[in-house]
Amino acid sequence: MINNIIQLPQPVEKHFHAINTDDPATFLSTFAEDAVVFDAGKEYHGKTAIKEWSDHDYFEARLRLKITNVVQNAKEIVVTAKADGNYDKTGLPDPLYLDFHFTVDGDKITCLRNVLSSNSRAVPLPQPIATYYHASDIFDEDLLASCFAEDAILVDVGKEFLGPEVISKFILKANRDAACKTEITNCMEENDQMVVTATISGNFNGSPLPLDFHFTLNNGKIKALNIVLAGQ
Repeated sequence: MINNIIQLPQPVEKHFHAINTDDPATFLSTFAEDAVVFDAGKEYHGKTAIKEWSDHDYFEARLRLKITNVVQNAKEIVVTAKADGNYDKTGLPDPLYLDFHFTVDGDKITCLRNVLSSNSRAVPLPQPIATYYHASDIFDEDLLASCFAEDAILVDVGKEFLGPEVISKFILKANRDAACKTEITNCMEENDQMVVTATISGNFNGSPLPLDFHFTLNNGKIKALNIVLAGQ
């Protein structure tokens, strides 16, 4: 099974239902009084600011969101959704996929961060692999380490890295140094591995570069990851 089903927390489920049914009152009720939203490089603190933002960017634009993937960890729940509506689409990918990073406390959303999704083709991914790419996108070292088994091994360009913390530090440093961006294009099962093909672009020779990520999974964790040129 490629992608596990995760039950959305009630406020997150209400959040998407309210958007898709043009219900701004219910939408606003899902947020805590001191909630904060990060969207398109701007911050909105408190329900008054969130209402002004959502009235314009969501409800006037008749935004519609179709959920394609969900990742959950101890800190947050990340929902990938295909977006459409009457907003300005200039310079945006078509179709547009967004990652909605929710922090929830009880029955209220305390923080929401919206970013463009690296999984822009809505490729179904197993949960630990989806979490791997989300953590890499947002440079979350702890979350990335949590994807790996304690005895995990990473092989990248012939070099070996052992253990979750070592692997996480190496991946995020490499991504930061090269300002890497990832576009996932395919995922398939092959010889008891999940092989994710992605195009990596950034400040390095050969960019953009198609790579195959060979994941070996065990008990919901990444046991091994071998990164090679696509097709090798």
